[in-house]
Amino acid sequence: MKSIDIVVPAFNEEGCLEPFYERLRPVLDGLPYRFRVLIVDDGSDDHTPEVCERLVARDPRVGVLRLSRNFGHQAALTAGLDQAGADAVITMDADLQHPPEALPDFLNAWADGAELVSGVRASKQRARLFKRLTSLVFYKVLNLVSPVKITENAPDFRLLDQKVVRALRDLREQSRFLRGMYAWVGFRQVEVKYDEHLRTAGQSHYRNRDMFLFALSAVLSFSRAPLRLATLFGLLVSGLAFAFGVYALIQNLVFHEVIRGWTSLAVLLSFLSGVQLLTLGVLGEYLGQVLEETKRRPLYLVADARLPELHGSHRPNDDQERGDPG
Repeated sequence: MKSIDIVVPAFNEEGCLEPFYERLRPVLDGLPYRFRVLIVDDGSDDHTPEVCERLVARDPRVGVLRLSRNFGHQAALTAGLDQAGADAVITMDADLQHPPEALPDFLNAWADGAELVSGVRASKQRARLFKRLTSLVFYKVLNLVSPVKITENAPDFRLLDQKVVRALRDLREQSRFLRGMYAWVGFRQVEVKYDEHLRTAGQSHYRNRDMFLFALSAVLSFSRAPLRLATLFGLLVSGLAFAFGVYALIQNLVFHEVIRGWTSLAVLLSFLSGVQLLTLGVLGEYLGQVLEETKRRPLYLVADARLPELHGSHRPNDDQERGDPG
């Protein structure tokens, strides 16, 4: 019988975990696979650790990996993938926006030969208009500048074959955008549509500022287009400035006219200064990413782990158990 690990990152999800387990358990009981549920407690400061302990005591298939602090959703997913050792791994959120009842569709696609199954929202009408518009723009822009096509409307609700998990473990960059990494590693990928539900309890931990930084990190990680645009824009402005200088010189030497308009000159200088600062800012963002990569810090640190025994042969190595960057 094949084995499946379900990785569930959780940050302050005390009100969601037990309803999530109650919805997940009958789905798992009705499927012909061996399951482990790995809850990654991403440094929660509410009663999430206590809820995890109750679930571990209630069901031997449930385990918990507690990180030393909040490292972020992408790092928590990475920690779970590093510990997974089954024939396939499913990643999903604990707030029940990813319905457990969709898991049979994922597993059927995997049984038919898919190596990476992406859950795609069938409808985003539940989301706010602002979020729908920004999400649409984000994916359109990212796919325009990225060398790999990233699936739109596909959150981190995925099934990954073990060979995909092993490939992802080799990608240890600090600025992590797993949705882009899924596209980058390739393999045979299919999409499964599902109806996204409302959160069971609590509220989203992603504020508008966090979403902007996440989108910025995604673009910088998977494209050099901002650098090229800054270069092209600089060349364009330099060309216009040179043409204006030639025009001013001709007016002075040939027609003996002094060009009036110091206000326009001041505006032009301010504009050029803004372009320079913008270009330096783009360079600074990329240099900041280079600095983070050269530090070689672990992606996460594990404070405590209570994991069910593996019954397969795909046990992660010691470096991955410690959260070392590889």
